[in-house]
Amino acid sequence: MRFSLAELSEYLRIATEALGRYRLRTALSVLGVVLGVAAVIAMMSVSEGAAREALAQVDALGLDNIVAQSSGGLNDRGTMKRSLTAADAARVLELVPTATLAAPVVSRYVRIGRAGQANPQQVLAASPDFQRILRLEPRRGRLLSETDATDAARVCVLGAALAQQLFGYRDPIGETVEILDDHYRVVGVLRERGGDPQAGTSMAWHNINRAAFVPLPALTGKSLDVTPNQPVEEVWVQVADAEQTVELGEVLRRALLQNRSADEFHIVVPRELLAQRYRTQRTFSVVVGSVAALALLVGGIGIMNIMLTSVVERTREIGVRRTAGARRRDVTMQFLIETLLMTVGGGLVGIVAGAVVSVGISAYAGWATHVSITAVLLGFVVSFFVGLVFGLYPAMKAAALQPVDAMRYE
Repeated sequence: MRFSLAELSEYLRIATEALGRYRLRTALSVLGVVLGVAAVIAMMSVSEGAAREALAQVDALGLDNIVAQSSGGLNDRGTMKRSLTAADAARVLELVPTATLAAPVVSRYVRIGRAGQANPQQVLAASPDFQRILRLEPRRGRLLSETDATDAARVCVLGAALAQQLFGYRDPIGETVEILDDHYRVVGVLRERGGDPQAGTSMAWHNINRAAFVPLPALTGKSLDVTPNQPVEEVWVQVADAEQTVELGEVLRRALLQNRSADEFHIVVPRELLAQRYRTQRTFSVVVGSVAALALLVGGIGIMNIMLTSVVERTREIGVRRTAGARRRDVTMQFLIETLLMTVGGGLVGIVAGAVVSVGISAYAGWATHVSITAVLLGFVVSFFVGLVFGLYPAMKAAALQPVDAMRYE
């Protein structure tokens, strides 16, 4: 069935005129489609934003990394218990298959500042391998070196946001900052990384952008050669086969259990965290998607009801058009285009409304959102098919009216 451009223009003119007669009724009918499409766009923007945030956080942790974290708590003497030691990093390299790098890490929240102004910030004290495990890159200066660790040098590398806070737009290389009442010389500034722990529920518990990296012996005051069993909070391990991190995490757990109990530490596998996040995200998408589908269904039924009512109200008009030479397909197309104008128009308004809602979610809830081209196209296609499905029956019912019967209708 082919239509000329002139025919389509005439169909659009008649449909627009018909919808303009009952503007309030048309607007109320379209509202259901607007809400449904807006819900679809908002849901997909939240889902896409969460996926991107999860990938950024796992990228900060590394899909090929495994982390052993001390469970903390108090020991019998009432002091903080840290079951992991720096020596565990060297030991797991021998016990965990395909392990390529291992680094002990001590994390502290201490006052960091300069010129008498200091605020609590995170200090990550580790061996230089920790930087390679996280794949850190300097934006200015350099990273910590083996010589810095051997000499327990009072040097530090600042995250991008922390450097901005302390020095503004000045070059911090060569300047000094106060960490635990000691003066550390800044030798590098890191490139900004994703995976901010402050952005909703996070898997990346270290905010690299706001942390200061220092050599482990400089913070603890103990050389790794002299005191290899000094306590640490974490031991990071990088493996060659990222697909086997879950299995290798169990190997790491068994290796660390040789000298301690299971409740003294726990194993974190970023790849498994990502899988858990995706499972939770799918559940959220199903729930919200069901609400959006229900809104679209209600909107479609409402439009079908209005179009069926319109067919009854305009029975005499249909009879006049048929008597004047209009074909069945002309009547069908007239009512079908009226329905599509309502649903597609409602879909376009819903796309804009969904984008505005996603911006509001980011602004007020702090969730990461992203309105993708796929979401926009899906909203448009869904609104089109809603109009096609729920407008076809009223259009066919209008076309099925006999001209003589329609002219007699009062």
